[in-house]
Amino acid sequence: MIHLDKKTVQLVRERAFNRCEYCHLPEHASDLKHVVDHVVARQHHGSETAENLALCCVRCNQYKGPNLAGMDPHTSRLARLFNPRTDPWSDHFEYRSAVLLGKSEIARATIEVLAINQPLRVAARSGLLAEGVELT
Repeated sequence: MIHLDKKTVQLVRERAFNRCEYCHLPEHASDLKHVVDHVVARQHHGSETAENLALCCVRCNQYKGPNLAGMDPHTSRLARLFNPRTDPWSDHFEYRSAVLLGKSEIARATIEVLAINQPLRVAARSGLLAEGVELT
């Protein structure tokens, strides 16, 4: 459990525009409150500074865990995961309807590890799109 001061949590939320920094799910469209997550987990010597924190939906957080890398399903090569502090989201990802597509090995590995295109998650995003919620 992360115990951060309110100012840091507010900075993380504002910087992310209250969206998951991985799948871009707006917090208002989720039944569960987004969490502040370590980009690099503490067990890998990640710091508790704002530069190592990201806003994360519960599902992405659950699947990401302490992972730093994953396999790109297209190349079968190991790739580091997307880092919201250093990687521009639009350089790596794009939505095609409710399916998140990866433009890079980093994105494809992240989508795979975080199970972002799991059928139930895609169905939920389809419903949000039908309601007029923007994902990007």
